[in-house]
Amino acid sequence: MKHVAVLGATGSIGASALDVIARHPQRMRASVLAAGQNVDALLALCRAHRPQHAVIADAGGFVALRDGLRAAGLQTEAHAGDAALDALAASDACDTVVAAIVGAAGLSSTLAAAHAGKRLLLANKESRIRSGRWGRRSRWTRPR
Repeated sequence: MKHVAVLGATGSIGASALDVIARHPQRMRASVLAAGQNVDALLALCRAHRPQHAVIADAGGFVALRDGLRAAGLQTEAHAGDAALDALAASDACDTVVAAIVGAAGLSSTLAAAHAGKRLLLANKESRIRSGRWGRRSRWTRPR
């Protein structure tokens, strides 16, 4: 069973990834869901997928996320901020990370997952371009 972190879960790529995960419940489970600011959308995804962890990047949304999870009767643990996102991407909570956070905002969590040896599914080019030496040394880079 693959435990998948979907970073950028409320976006279109996140929705597509969660659709694939939901179609293969014997093979995959969404264990971490992360969103930027949209607490209501993240809560809806948590009700549908019941992850172990939910992260809202905007720390101002933490109380709403935590209280919404409790009100829904979910055991999902609420987290907020970039440090929490990085820590979860590198943790034992997942073995696969879908990096679908738009722009440079996704770089830190993507690198955290890569350094932790996670299977990394990149859905944005900025993380690869801005990753510096790590990006140039990846197996996807064409030899010059």
